[in-house]
Amino acid sequence: MLRMILPQSATRRRAVRTTTMQACGLYPAVGAPSLDPRGVIIGREIYSGRAWIYDPFVLYDPTARERLASGHVLVLGKSGHGKSALEKTYVLRQLRFRNRSFCILDAQGEDGRGEWDQIARTLGITPIRLVYGGSGQGVRLNPLDPRIPARHQFRVLSSMVEILAGALSSETDFALSQAHSVALRVAASEKRVPVLSDVHNALTHPVAAKLGQREISAEDLVIWGQPASLALDKLCAPNRELAGLFNGPTSEGIDLDARLIVFDLAQLPREGVAMPLLMAVIGPWLRFGWLKEDDDVKRTLIVEEAWHILSHRAVARLFEEFMRYGRRLGLSFWSILHHLGDLLIADAPEAAAILKLSATRVIYHLDQHEAEITADYLQLPKWAVAAITDPANLCAPGRAVWQVGKRVLLVEHIRSQTEIQLTNTDSRMTEKRTAPSEGFTAPVVPLRKGGGL
Repeated sequence: MLRMILPQSATRRRAVRTTTMQACGLYPAVGAPSLDPRGVIIGREIYSGRAWIYDPFVLYDPTARERLASGHVLVLGKSGHGKSALEKTYVLRQLRFRNRSFCILDAQGEDGRGEWDQIARTLGITPIRLVYGGSGQGVRLNPLDPRIPARHQFRVLSSMVEILAGALSSETDFALSQAHSVALRVAASEKRVPVLSDVHNALTHPVAAKLGQREISAEDLVIWGQPASLALDKLCAPNRELAGLFNGPTSEGIDLDARLIVFDLAQLPREGVAMPLLMAVIGPWLRFGWLKEDDDVKRTLIVEEAWHILSHRAVARLFEEFMRYGRRLGLSFWSILHHLGDLLIADAPEAAAILKLSATRVIYHLDQHEAEITADYLQLPKWAVAAITDPANLCAPGRAVWQVGKRVLLVEHIRSQTEIQLTNTDSRMTEKRTAPSEGFTAPVVPLRKGGGL
């Protein structure tokens, strides 16, 4: 029998020729390996059906299956397709880990309250509200807070003046630096915290200073510093619209050690300079007051309406450095945008750097024109462009294209009934309906005072 078998040729099979579109049906069990089993479940991959697990801190670890260059995330898409639901459920699920801390800059909302108000109240957190117009109802953030080193204070001052008055000349920059130094000395001699009014007073009533070996008279400093003094008057004069936001010591009661911090910015106008000014102050303020180098807490900063950062070079410069420190400080920065089309990225290298530092990009539905701009900048494949322009099927609400490092996948975000109730932002536009009997729920555990669960 062995003699009959050995001379025979091996069995051959004809090759199967097919397209990539049909291959998934012919070989349904074949799929790309997942990123890493550690982290929180976001939902499922559309084509493989596997659970989609994501955690930027895990993926930055050298032991991850595919290591990311950074933990920063960019989220894009039209309203109503799931951007806010994604970030909210991500925070709720990550809070189960005891070494996670979050800060939210909540710029959207209704009835004078931000979108995170319901989640904050459910967790026992009181949002920090900033109010426009100096009414005294909100809180104040001092750009000269002692928690910010003096050299960074001056960078914040320069950015604020630049937002209000345009690019600074060398003379104005020198006059502002002298006024800042005088303000610090005056406050120290009076044993109090320096405030913007101290800088404004030093600009309008300066003392002679030296520029190298040259003596600069007080009269020259008044002229040189006039653009800066006019800008700071908008922040310091009690009858101006921007009064009350920044001029004075930082309001008491802001707990930067809490595991969830929500800054409610819903009462600030989206247009104008109030929001960019706040971003210019809050970035360094959190950098030195919230982030700590001597603990193992992983922190996430989520910025709604992040175009206020990307569209102003003065603010983008501060946040670019903020993000570059992320690896050393254990920071994941989430930028939430509607689209990239309105941003002059080519004219703002700092904004381009922020986008490139985001190793994870999540793109929900976009119109064709915006999708082409986004795909060109983010180097998305053609199938991804077809997906994000299909709001009825491939990128229906809750579905998005995820670009994680070199991988591009289509992911469906799945929420529990409890999460749906907490993250629903369409209640005003939809009919009330009874919650379905099927589905699963997940308890929400309030945060105890002191930061624990």
